[in-house]
Amino acid sequence: MSCLKIAFLAFLFLIISCKNQEENPALDANLEQAENLFATKQYRKAYYYYNQSFLFNKEQNNTKRAVFNLLRMAHIENLECDYIGSEATTTQAIKLFDKTIPVPYQTNAYNSLGLNYMHLANYEEAKKMFEKAIQITEDSLTVYISKNNIGYLYIKQKEYQKAVRLLSEIENKKILQESPLDYARVLDNKGIALFHLNDKLALSYLKKAKTIRETNNDDSQIVSSYMHLAEYYKNQEPATAKEWTQKAYHSATKAFIPDDRLEALNLLFTTTTNNDLKNQYHDTYIHINDSLQQARQQAKNQFAKIKYDSEKAETEKTAYQYKMYGFIVLLILSVAVFILLYRLTIQRNKRKILETQYTTETKIAKRLHDELANDVHNTIAFAETQNLEDQQNKETLLDNLDTIYQRARNISNENKEINTGKNYLEQLKHMINAYSSDTINVILNTSALHEVPLNSEIKIALYRVLQELMVNMKKHSNCSLVMISFKETNSALEINYSDNGKGTDNQLQIKNGLQNVENRIFSINGNITFDTEPNKGFKVKITIPK
Repeated sequence: MSCLKIAFLAFLFLIISCKNQEENPALDANLEQAENLFATKQYRKAYYYYNQSFLFNKEQNNTKRAVFNLLRMAHIENLECDYIGSEATTTQAIKLFDKTIPVPYQTNAYNSLGLNYMHLANYEEAKKMFEKAIQITEDSLTVYISKNNIGYLYIKQKEYQKAVRLLSEIENKKILQESPLDYARVLDNKGIALFHLNDKLALSYLKKAKTIRETNNDDSQIVSSYMHLAEYYKNQEPATAKEWTQKAYHSATKAFIPDDRLEALNLLFTTTTNNDLKNQYHDTYIHINDSLQQARQQAKNQFAKIKYDSEKAETEKTAYQYKMYGFIVLLILSVAVFILLYRLTIQRNKRKILETQYTTETKIAKRLHDELANDVHNTIAFAETQNLEDQQNKETLLDNLDTIYQRARNISNENKEINTGKNYLEQLKHMINAYSSDTINVILNTSALHEVPLNSEIKIALYRVLQELMVNMKKHSNCSLVMISFKETNSALEINYSDNGKGTDNQLQIKNGLQNVENRIFSINGNITFDTEPNKGFKVKITIPK
């Protein structure tokens, strides 16, 4: 089934709900332009104006309107099959949720995440998102649409019995039947699930869904019905199956749905015995597929550039003042951290702890002297001797201040106290995500940590180990992608780290460089393994017994 149709399974109703709530107050100019373009299906042009409206409303502290724009942008990314981009944009919207955000916005976001996870074959997370949408809404139709999404998810997982049970539970609901196209989706999903179970009732469900869709002139969903009927007849009546496939192909062509055209062409290729037709179908398939993939890649690049350009412009707008204040605050913070660590070192009397803190103090002092102090001295000398009205000198000063800012922040973050209470997980996420940048993408999955109880000693060790791995990555890996995931097994918590950096074949160098990491894991009775090869990245697997 095409990207467009899958997206509509949840978005059609929910986006309309969001739009109705956006009628008052009046739309800003960018949002009005975006909505007009969206209505005429000029999605890529609309994306730019939604992003501009988001930046404007974010600056005006209009959180509700900012969230609306992000959800629209995520929807467009989903339509273009940019599922990772859509997931990131939806997550950005969820982070802005507060008491002003209406429930339809929230259900939209969770269904959006569910659909993205489903496309990325992360079925467990997809189901969680659909269930989350059900939990937070009191609207019956939204509940049934979300349950239909779960039913379709079961079909994707080939759990047809589960799909039939769930879809049977909702198919006779009056409010669902009053929404014909949503009702047709439920019937069609149940029909295809029954077909895979060899149930004779499958055909009646598929035909009923088709009739509803034809009556309501739903071009995109009519194609789906035709394809499912072709699949139904494929083995028992090949000629009938071919007729339905041809209908599907013509409808998909008429409705400009390239994915369904490809699916229909593939089925025509397999059911046709005429070699000339086979060649024709094959050539058409290759042409459409190449054009589609090229267009979608261009869309992804366009979306990424729009975000990058707007973020860069917003950053440059306040860069000078922000960096000056940041420099002063972080310089004071660095001195305070140094004094605090010094006092803690004096107060503690346990030999091993004292040695560790002394080492830390020495390291910080050296960094403050060799890196930060020298940079501050050079920057002050530059400011005193150069004409700061000159644009090039001003840019040089800003670059120097940025270097000082980054150094001071890194020293502070690497040595601050770890909160092992209820805010531990958020602090851990913040620390890891801080290493993300324009050139380094950090993907983090901490869902398992919500379920596993950890004592303070393990939390501290785990935090420091991941921090040191990220520091090591920043210094040595030259990677563009880092992935960290937590997984719960019957006997242990498993943490997997991987990056696509340059790697190495010097195992001894790795072991020496990450000796502290290994010692910390061994101190909590855990196990750690390193795996790396030149130009094949770096991987670490950690297991901590429960």
